[in-house]
Amino acid sequence: MVKDYTRVITHQNYRNAAKLKKYYHRVAKKIYIKPSLFGKNYTGSKRTDYIFFNDEFLVTKIAKYVIPIMGGIVALGFLLIFIFPLDEPRDMADWVGLGISAFTTVLFTVYGFTMPKKEGILNRRDGLITFTGFMWEPDITMEFKKVEFAYSTGGENMIGAFQLQIIRPNKWFQTFEVAGYIGKDCYANMSFITWYMDKNRPLPPGSAFDVYREQDYQRRKAAGFPRPLYPSVIETPEATKEQQAARKRIGGW
Repeated sequence: MVKDYTRVITHQNYRNAAKLKKYYHRVAKKIYIKPSLFGKNYTGSKRTDYIFFNDEFLVTKIAKYVIPIMGGIVALGFLLIFIFPLDEPRDMADWVGLGISAFTTVLFTVYGFTMPKKEGILNRRDGLITFTGFMWEPDITMEFKKVEFAYSTGGENMIGAFQLQIIRPNKWFQTFEVAGYIGKDCYANMSFITWYMDKNRPLPPGSAFDVYREQDYQRRKAAGFPRPLYPSVIETPEATKEQQAARKRIGGW
């Protein structure tokens, strides 16, 4: 029995949606380049990041313990620096640093044991996306067409730059989730996500989707091959020349 990955919409939009569309780090939903082939190189390993995938859902693992572990290690490191040596005199700045690092160590420890369930779901069928909330915030599900993406800037050495990020619909301050699907940078990732989520286009290239291509094609054919939902710089042809000809004849594209 296939698990149902349908999730209820939790957020209708951003409180500053118009402003976010002008955000200079924004990455528009578009197919910029041909993404990497979604095949055994991504799905064949026992340690694959993909829990489930077909022509309706693509579900990824969430490395939810990375933040509490890494954050806890860093906080503990600073705590030890402030504690030792024990007989060293301390000024007010030392005590403040000691208090902050102790609090942060406890915070990440508690978070590691009490964090809510974290999911990453692309719902191609209904046009929904589920991504993680910030810290203890529950997962967020929104219409894909309303979700905004951005790219990270990284440090001075550019490490961590140009990663695709999902902008969370927070009320008071902006937080982001790294959207790591397929691709080395934000545009490759955005291309794959947009292609998959555009249910009026054929499935993205890659052998992992081959078993679902025919039923996806028949669904779109029965609907009259409606026009794509999102723009593309490249062609997104059908699996065969015959199917491509039928799409051109029926849908006009």
